[in-house]
Amino acid sequence: MEKTVVHQLDAHSTLQNEIQRRKKAESALQESEARFRELVEETDVLIAKLDGSGNFTYVNHVAEKIFGVGMEQCIGRSMFEFVHTEDRDTAVNDFQGWIRNQVRNVNYEIRQINFSTNSIHHMLWAINFRYDKNRQLTGINSFARDLTDRKKAEENLRKAHARLEQHVHERTIELLQANEQLKKEIEDRNRVEKALRESEERYRALFENNPIETVIVDKDLRITGYNLAKGQSGSRLPNIGDIMYKDYAGKHQIDMLHELKECIKSGMPKEFTDQAYFGRVLHIRISPFPGGAIITSIDITYRKRVEEALRESEKRYRTLVETIPHGIQEISSRGIITFANSALYHIFGYESGELIGKPLFDLLVSEKEKQEMKDFLATLVREQPTRIPFLNKCLTKDGRIIDIQSDWNYKKDKKGNLIGFISIITDITNRLRAEEDQIRLEKKLHHVQKMEAIGTLAGGIAHDFNNILGSILLNTELAVDDLADDSRALYSLKQVLKGSHRAKDLVEQILTFSRESEIERKPIRIHSIVKETLRMLRAMIPATIIIQQDIDEDVGVILADATQIQQLVLNLCNNAAHAMIAEGGKLKVELENVFLDEPPAGTDMLPGEYVRLSVSDMGCGMKPEVKDRIFDPFFTTKRPGEGTGLGLSVVHGIVIHHDGMITVESEEGKGSTFDIYLPIIPDDKSSNRIPSAAVQPPTGNENILFVDDEEVVADANRRTLQRLGYNVTVSTNSKKALSTFKKNPQKFDLVITDMTMPSMTGAELARELIRIRPDIPIILCTGYSQLITPEKSNAIGIQEFVMKPFSRDEIAEAIRKVLDKNRS
Repeated sequence: MEKTVVHQLDAHSTLQNEIQRRKKAESALQESEARFRELVEETDVLIAKLDGSGNFTYVNHVAEKIFGVGMEQCIGRSMFEFVHTEDRDTAVNDFQGWIRNQVRNVNYEIRQINFSTNSIHHMLWAINFRYDKNRQLTGINSFARDLTDRKKAEENLRKAHARLEQHVHERTIELLQANEQLKKEIEDRNRVEKALRESEERYRALFENNPIETVIVDKDLRITGYNLAKGQSGSRLPNIGDIMYKDYAGKHQIDMLHELKECIKSGMPKEFTDQAYFGRVLHIRISPFPGGAIITSIDITYRKRVEEALRESEKRYRTLVETIPHGIQEISSRGIITFANSALYHIFGYESGELIGKPLFDLLVSEKEKQEMKDFLATLVREQPTRIPFLNKCLTKDGRIIDIQSDWNYKKDKKGNLIGFISIITDITNRLRAEEDQIRLEKKLHHVQKMEAIGTLAGGIAHDFNNILGSILLNTELAVDDLADDSRALYSLKQVLKGSHRAKDLVEQILTFSRESEIERKPIRIHSIVKETLRMLRAMIPATIIIQQDIDEDVGVILADATQIQQLVLNLCNNAAHAMIAEGGKLKVELENVFLDEPPAGTDMLPGEYVRLSVSDMGCGMKPEVKDRIFDPFFTTKRPGEGTGLGLSVVHGIVIHHDGMITVESEEGKGSTFDIYLPIIPDDKSSNRIPSAAVQPPTGNENILFVDDEEVVADANRRTLQRLGYNVTVSTNSKKALSTFKKNPQKFDLVITDMTMPSMTGAELARELIRIRPDIPIILCTGYSQLITPEKSNAIGIQEFVMKPFSRDEIAEAIRKVLDKNRS
């Protein structure tokens, strides 16, 4: 029982101690909080907490003084609302950069706006960013001190310094005037000394009242009188009888004792500027007279210091002006250049001094710009509007045209009268060219992207269109074979075949034109390309424009890329058609052989035979300045949206690439003619250009597995191959075709498969077939695919690559080529 009571007493005692300890801790905490609250509420420092977006989550009472709104109105508002508008964007960017770079402490000076008084406060912020262990921002503490009074004091100090410099300048002038006056007075005094010698009182009055330190010595250099009433000497007063510059005022850099003796001996006055005792700079004049000399000393220490300070200041500013990379000039109100720094001479290419006295207008390019500048200067002198930088094209000494930017200010005299202008000149030629190059590159990129989109669209259409063409082509050939030679339908079906082949060529041309491919120059006659292009062009231009052709069927053979020739004709004819689009007219295209005895001067063309392509229009023609620029990339006279300015530039590039030449004849109001000359190649380079055609397609009796997901295509090919003598198994599903092949791989002598099919492409099917039977011959057919090329198909093991749509003869030749090759 006693132990229980003891334990209870101990526990009670421990509890009482813990309560007392906690009460002390709470009391200490309350005292600390009170001290902190007193410190926060009585401090003149702005204390604030911010979130990651810069919004206030806490401010002390100082915020009301600085921002002009209550503490509660600050909470939740962005600190940048109270930042001066000129500093706001910079402050936001800096704040975001600190958080992005996880800066912890920043001191930042910025201007704040008081919404109540519209006054500006210069604040110095000490900002602390707090992050957790995961480097995530948890809070921002900030303290700001108002530097406005200090800024005002600094501004007042600067103004006071300026006034002091002005005052020093004025006092220096006054001192120089006083010196001149003093010299005159001394000279006057020398002239009247003889008359004044008899009048002791008059002499003494003049001597005692002279504000300049004066000492009189006899011929033995002993002091006989002095005037040091104002205490200028800076040392003890002399004694009568002291030897000047020995017993008194002996600490000089110059041997004044010797100079005094020489001056008295020669009788000629002398003046000296000397460093004397206590570091003073004195202007000393020794004026000898019979029996002695008068020595006057003026303390010019302050003036010398001011003069030295002015020289140093001028040196600093001159160094700054001469080393800055921008041109600096001063011009009079009439536009005459009165000052130019080294950078300005460098910008305009003149030698030093050549610009001084030169009218500013002489540096401008055109008479119109010169007159506009004269009018502009007159307006500035008359109205003195707000300063705005301006741009001009200027002419250098060597005739180059440069672009300059002028940032300027008014130059006024002490009374505020305008006396001229000060300008900072920056050569922005390279910057403007870089900006123009950037614009040109962006336009070119846009054009390339547009062509890529066209290529993608054309490719998507081509696959389906070629399948349709293939079915039409093969079924028409089958129908022709079924008809008698005298059938009335035979002519119509042959026209269908002819149209199908034209459609096939047209699809291939569109694909080739719209995709980026390597240029392949071959020996060709281009008359058929020109004709085909004009047929296609007929549907693209208005009916008011008549196309007149004069095409020589027997033009020479040239080394050319057919697609590029077609593009050349299209661009030239489109350009000609656009010139006549408003009123219509005749577009004339001529193609013929010519012989050039003397090619035009300035070209690399040699005498010889050429194919000349001529495109003429009856349009508006061109001015000479337009004609000189028509081959520049992106140069166009068309309205926005009507052209890219690349058409004639592309034509020029194609002609140059084909070792040719292009000439232009144009007169405003009378149309234009473009003549293109392409060199004819020797016969030995084109001897094998015309392939021989088989009279009848080759046949056979082998077993063929034909795979195509289009039923009409599969059916047309089945009947075509069967008519050629082959045993054909058809499948419209690639997976089912694979299953059929697996059941009896040795049954088939050849597999012909389409490329683009659902569930399994022709290339994938070919890999599976070769895995089952490595020696199986495969022909891959495609209307268009970016996924397969002849090179890729060969790498898989496919032996032949045939483009859709193909004719009976083409597929027959391909089949026999593959089967005969494998048999051999």
